[in-house]
Amino acid sequence: MRALVLALGVMACASHAPSREASTQDGVVRVIMEVDAHRVPCTGEARTRCVRVRVPPDTSWKLFYDPIEGFAFEEGYRWRLEVERHRVPNPPADGSSLAYRLVRVLSKEKER
Repeated sequence: MRALVLALGVMACASHAPSREASTQDGVVRVIMEVDAHRVPCTGEARTRCVRVRVPPDTSWKLFYDPIEGFAFEEGYRWRLEVERHRVPNPPADGSSLAYRLVRVLSKEKER
């Protein structure tokens, strides 16, 4: 019985924890995203160079294949962005089911 009460208490606390993502209307989600300073080799439909991103609190960099509408990557700068992410209805077979749009640049720092 105590285990059940403890589990319910933990679940209740977890559901009220602050989220790093903020939902807006129409299923659009606002996300804070860090963009690394250099593109790295990657393979999508063909070999190319991709940016690496991470979404705090996750500290691991992940390859990012999608464009961010309104964002122009500049080599040598690390970025912190606020973006809107939404689902693409009926995406093409070779396309992403998510689309991203820049809301604002939170920081842009020259890599040392």
